[in-house]
Amino acid sequence: MNRKAAFVVAAGIGIGLVAAWVWPPLAVLTVWPLLVIVPGWAIVAWATRGGARLASTGRLGLAIVLSVAVSAHLVWWLSTAAGGYGREVVFVAAALLAVPIPLAASRRSGAWQVGARDRWRAAVRALRRRPGAFGLALVALGFVGLVLARGLWQVNADGVDVGGSNWSDLGVHLSIAQSVNAGNFPPDVPFFAGEPLVYHWFADFHAAILAEAAGLFAIPVFIVQSALLAGALALVVHGLALTLIRGRLARRAAWVAVFLVVFGGGFGWIRLVGDLGNELGAAWDLLMTHAYDNQWLSDWPYFSIPSVMTTGLLVHRATTVGLPLMAGAVLMAVVGIPSARRRATGFVDRPRLVVAAGIAAALLAPFHFFFFPVVPMLVLGWVVIGRRFGRNVLRLAVLFAAPFLLAVPFALGALGQATSSGWLEPVIGWPTAPLKDGPLAVLFFYVTNLGIPFVLAVAAIALRRTPSRAFLALWIGLLFLIPNVVQVSYVSFDMNKYFQAMWIAVGIAAGALIARWPAPVIALVLALSAISPMLSSVHHAFSQNGLMSADALAAAEWIAVQTPERSVFVTDSWIISPTDPAGRLRLTSFGPYIANLGYDPGPREEQIAEIRCGGDPIRAAEVMADLGATYVFPAGGPGCERPTDFGSSALFEEAYANGSVTIYRLSSAP
Repeated sequence: MNRKAAFVVAAGIGIGLVAAWVWPPLAVLTVWPLLVIVPGWAIVAWATRGGARLASTGRLGLAIVLSVAVSAHLVWWLSTAAGGYGREVVFVAAALLAVPIPLAASRRSGAWQVGARDRWRAAVRALRRRPGAFGLALVALGFVGLVLARGLWQVNADGVDVGGSNWSDLGVHLSIAQSVNAGNFPPDVPFFAGEPLVYHWFADFHAAILAEAAGLFAIPVFIVQSALLAGALALVVHGLALTLIRGRLARRAAWVAVFLVVFGGGFGWIRLVGDLGNELGAAWDLLMTHAYDNQWLSDWPYFSIPSVMTTGLLVHRATTVGLPLMAGAVLMAVVGIPSARRRATGFVDRPRLVVAAGIAAALLAPFHFFFFPVVPMLVLGWVVIGRRFGRNVLRLAVLFAAPFLLAVPFALGALGQATSSGWLEPVIGWPTAPLKDGPLAVLFFYVTNLGIPFVLAVAAIALRRTPSRAFLALWIGLLFLIPNVVQVSYVSFDMNKYFQAMWIAVGIAAGALIARWPAPVIALVLALSAISPMLSSVHHAFSQNGLMSADALAAAEWIAVQTPERSVFVTDSWIISPTDPAGRLRLTSFGPYIANLGYDPGPREEQIAEIRCGGDPIRAAEVMADLGATYVFPAGGPGCERPTDFGSSALFEEAYANGSVTIYRLSSAP
């Protein structure tokens, strides 16, 4: 044991953590790697000891996404044990996650240096062996990062603009991350104060952890985190494709699969062609107002299944983490439990990888409740299709299932919320599809929404020569079926997330089919498949949708500095409020978002109407006191027949006034 080397390394880590504590921006270099790469790398190294056949791309992708999952859960459990979340807990977690580094350095004299050199050489060999795969992952990372950096939060003289459909979801994610870092832990729903947050919110929690460590606003962390996870998705898909396909054309097939999963989509672009043909505007002007991938409230043809790029990587933050974590769990299970045919050719069971797969699947729950049950179903399907029966597979099943105890606190709450709300119900056909127009219309809807990759994938699973054909067919069929037989949320559109989970198998199957085609034909297929996601990305990067006025932004800055943490505000039900970037709580938001969490927004909306539009400040004060609210934005404009004059009552005092924004504070209970 080389204790001197271990001490030196541990001292260096300690100095780095102390320096980051004193000067928070340094945490980007010293703390963030411990939260986004080190623990996952250690798990992968442990799980693959003994020569498990896991591609270098898959290893790196798993290292990233496992690190995100492990670090978020560790901070959660430490905070729960400590009775509160804060920067201190984050740094304790970082110190614990750094333990594998000095342990590795403690190997016998000289082994650390030799091991470091060997790992560096192995990394260089991996890059030289698969430059296209690593390069494509880097392109995915850079592309998502640039689109979000350009369009996610554009501050100007008029306030804040956002690109694409982020105007819809950003308030939810921003309020979660900012409020957690402002003392909302364990969190209430920040836009429905007083009720616990039962939601797949851990992507925002992890962003909050990174922001808290470095003293940053959540928005730049969202951008970095989403970009990094887009790269991780590309790497994990590449590793999974190599595992499932194998053979002479596996590399080309895997490369194609990555491109289709990250950049592929359907035929939404035909609406742009139609709009141009009908002379509805210039191409650029149309792109600024339409995504041409996911188009709500449009006429026929309908496009309601967005590509992975459009929502999974640019908008739906839960999916940004959930997709690579789900795929990573399946990858480790597939490698850890080889089929009977593969065992006959020399493959052996890898119990450690099976444990790691179970851990990844269990930790997935609060990151994405929709994907959480998918992993065990796919793993069971792999075992059955691979004819892995007998005593040994029972042992592997126990190893895989045991970590699911970690998911119990999260999964039970989500299941109870879904069942008690009444949104968990069977359906006959996905309600968002044009069911009333008949089966041919539904077929046309799915073919045009899912496009060339889906058609190729169906063709691939119809051919006997397609590698892992039965498993890919199961994956595609199961994930396609779920939205057509059950609904688990108030908004049926949200079930499209299962089509995005299906898209991983679609990309792999399509890649296996066309890998033997001439390169120019493959290029044409990829180009046609990428048109809609690229048009949507332009829309997300350059369109300017007003999110918050300059007065509202100034009010948010005041709220963040001048009001106590966990203060509750009475606001309107618009989709975003100054309380969201300020990290404070409010009583209501957009009704369907609240209903999606399993709560009935109606009674709360009536109480807020009584406060802001009842015309009686005494009654308003009583209702606010009952709800734990201290601040109120007065009502204005149409829809409020008797606006309450808070300034006329001694129960309220004007706390803030600037331009169009006024805020009153409840100074005393009635």
